[in-house]
Amino acid sequence: MSHGVSGATAATDPACDLDDDQKFWDRRGWLVAGVWVIFLVFPVLDLLFEDYALPTRIIGLALIVLFAAIYLQSYSRFSWAVGQGGTTARRAQVNFVVLCAIVALGIPVIGLTTMGLFPFITSFAVFLLSRRWTIGAYCTVLVLSFALPIIFGQFMDAIFLIGLNLVLMVVYAITVAAIQRSAAAEKIRSDYLLVAEQERVARDVHDGIGHSLTALNLKAQLALRLMDQQQYAQARGELEQLSALAVDALDSVRTTVHGLSRQDLAAELAELRQACTDNSLDFSVAGTADHVPVQLRSHVAWILREAVTNVLRHAHASTIVLQLEPGKVSIDDDGDGLQASTPGHGIRGMQERAKQFGASCTVGASRLGGTSVQIAFDAKGNAA
Repeated sequence: MSHGVSGATAATDPACDLDDDQKFWDRRGWLVAGVWVIFLVFPVLDLLFEDYALPTRIIGLALIVLFAAIYLQSYSRFSWAVGQGGTTARRAQVNFVVLCAIVALGIPVIGLTTMGLFPFITSFAVFLLSRRWTIGAYCTVLVLSFALPIIFGQFMDAIFLIGLNLVLMVVYAITVAAIQRSAAAEKIRSDYLLVAEQERVARDVHDGIGHSLTALNLKAQLALRLMDQQQYAQARGELEQLSALAVDALDSVRTTVHGLSRQDLAAELAELRQACTDNSLDFSVAGTADHVPVQLRSHVAWILREAVTNVLRHAHASTIVLQLEPGKVSIDDDGDGLQASTPGHGIRGMQERAKQFGASCTVGASRLGGTSVQIAFDAKGNAA
């Protein structure tokens, strides 16, 4: 009666997102429970070949058929409750009581053969009902497993059935505990994935929108200075670029919302060069985007964007040097260098993003006197 194993796969909350296999077991898991109904052949054979009156045989066989039908229908309807602490649905409880009544009616008719139905009673209780019902069923079956053989004076003949019921009760309990532990682990995993996704969105918002807002602010300040100097034509050009940046920022928001990562490294390098030029920084690049594996370019682009944004925002630098080579990308500036004793959100974001594609990101002092960001990865795109 290892139909409890089927519950291990079917024991999922209907509200959860399930893959196709899990959905299959939720809908068809009762079929595995149905396989074990074959063990009802023993009371059937007892009724057919032992010395019973014809009405007794007919009524007994009808009750066994009813027993099997209720058992299977209950698993079909409530298999989702396996491993979830059982169901408190009145229908399930009524079905259980009916099964118990059929067993009780069978005791005076077929005697110890009725003990072959006990595993169905305990499995129903432990897999489909609450703990209170399970404890009651276990205690009752445990008492009857010893009491009935003594009452009928056939204790030694019933040793196999006694042992079978005791072993299956233990197996059922262990199976349910394993299913519940698996469900708890799956919930923890789901919670972790949710937190990871929230952190990813937070990084994307900071890296993408933060960069855009910084660029918008710098453009606005430059336009104001040009207007103060009555250089209205140049100010208008800056405002037009500011408008274009606002459109890009909106696109970045849409990209973040849809969980996309469409950043092209070559295009990002061109945008970074333009941002540095607009803010009077010398931006030089050694190497090309081709030195970075295709599958890593969007990640590297995000990190470079964050690094340049930090320089524009905090460093007071005049020069940025970017070097791309197989297995390594570095960006150095001649600004103020690291001022804080602990890394800020931007640096942590770069390091976390690097971990996402098996790379490392270190931030330290630059040979130019400012800050250096070093990204190390496998030249073929594998984990470094």
